[in-house]
Amino acid sequence: MNRRVLTALAFSFLTVWALQYFTKKPQPSGVVGAGDKIQAGQVYRTPVQQCWHREPKREVDFIDTKVSPDQESIVVLQTPQVKVEFSNFGGVVRALSFKKHKGRSGRPIETVLYDTVEQREEACFLLALDEKTPFNYKFVSQTDRSVSYETKAGDWRIRKTYLLHDDSYKLDLTLDFEPLIGNPTPINTRLFYPAPHVSEIADNTINGLVTRDAGAISKIASSEELVSVWGLPEIFGVEDKYFIHTLAKDASNFALGGYLKRVNKRLVAILEGAEVKAEKRVELSFYMGPKLLSDLEAVDGRLADVLSFGWLSWLCKILLRLLEFLYKHLGNFGLAIVVLTILLKLPFLPLSIVSRRKMEEYQKYQPTINRIRSKFRHDSKKQQEEILRFHQEHKLSPATPMVGCLPMFVQLPILFSLYRVLSNYLSLYQAPLFGWINDLSAADPYYVLPVLMGATMLWQQTVSPVADQKQRMMMMFMPIVMTAIFVNFPAGLVLYWLMNNVLTVGEDLLRKRLFK
Repeated sequence: MNRRVLTALAFSFLTVWALQYFTKKPQPSGVVGAGDKIQAGQVYRTPVQQCWHREPKREVDFIDTKVSPDQESIVVLQTPQVKVEFSNFGGVVRALSFKKHKGRSGRPIETVLYDTVEQREEACFLLALDEKTPFNYKFVSQTDRSVSYETKAGDWRIRKTYLLHDDSYKLDLTLDFEPLIGNPTPINTRLFYPAPHVSEIADNTINGLVTRDAGAISKIASSEELVSVWGLPEIFGVEDKYFIHTLAKDASNFALGGYLKRVNKRLVAILEGAEVKAEKRVELSFYMGPKLLSDLEAVDGRLADVLSFGWLSWLCKILLRLLEFLYKHLGNFGLAIVVLTILLKLPFLPLSIVSRRKMEEYQKYQPTINRIRSKFRHDSKKQQEEILRFHQEHKLSPATPMVGCLPMFVQLPILFSLYRVLSNYLSLYQAPLFGWINDLSAADPYYVLPVLMGATMLWQQTVSPVADQKQRMMMMFMPIVMTAIFVNFPAGLVLYWLMNNVLTVGEDLLRKRLFK
């Protein structure tokens, strides 16, 4: 691999980065002007002008300043997917755990955990009012899949009803506002729901998300929490690496806007509701679950965009579906990755064989070409003429070295896509291969796979010897560099590259035996 090849490789990485950077959707900016119409998903900078609605209110004042823990009662509902605890304190979701997804302790992963009254501003589905917000709710009724609470606030009776679904991670929340007098004082409402919180994930990044024009989902940096409001959001929520809590459907057009707030270092999404002046029912649906393609699409097809794998998202989703299909039949994601590697290698086999044969033929003439370069090193024009004449006499192409690296360039998008998939897909979290490798989404703790990968790269060089001494040194140095790079990569990705090297060696041996 000479300097040209290394330059081309570096250029490929730069091109992928540039495409991802420059194809990001533009973020609308600026304060809303007077008379401007609220646009769905449009971002407005604070302070917000009167035409939007009003300046967002982020603070909560509670009626119940003194609350005893003894007054709390818990209702537990379960579906095949989740276990949900509800509390009469705020009529909120107190805890949410996922039965099918285990953490390092072997217990179901929790994304909501609300323990103390001091945390009540980050309670999931806290309904806050502009004036005094009631915190003590009364239990009303319960079924296998639903529970209801109600409270009184000023001239109003407020009822919250939750409904779980057996076949999805959708949670429905119905808010009923009933006036207690003939001409009640209008109230403004806000609904709070926090970002997923999985403490055992060290590199967990928290973002917001919102639908923009054409229904596409965009990510919101947590730094936008104090400066932006999103008008009329169809989908608005918060996410971490593996889970999301988000509004999925607003059948009653409740949300005038959505914005973010940090409470006790935890990011909270807030939906700003329209003013309630008369009896009203609000029906909202939320997705409270893992970022898994089939589960997201089961609630709303647009939610698949949450798996934002960049400009190669389409390829990532194809690989995901193939990986899940293989896992369904093999029962082990490590084996699924091995088989996936084989399936991805087969279509490129003819190209690889042809390109390697051409590369080996070219290598035979490389010493002579180098001597020509050395002989005319002070006359670049004469050097080019002599090299061109040599190529013509021996029917060689100057592009042959690039052709030899073509299979690598073709596989670069696959490598990038697999990196995104294996690093950010929940099914691979705590998914074992065998022995010490019990999490394919994390790095190999004993560096065995990266070392084996480097060893197979060296083995690959011995199978395909290079005549030029400088190139040989470079090729021997590359496995060390690649091993150092892959040390902290997910074990699943290292396994893919290891298997790819083994198959390449096998392909070379087979080619030399059958195509001498």
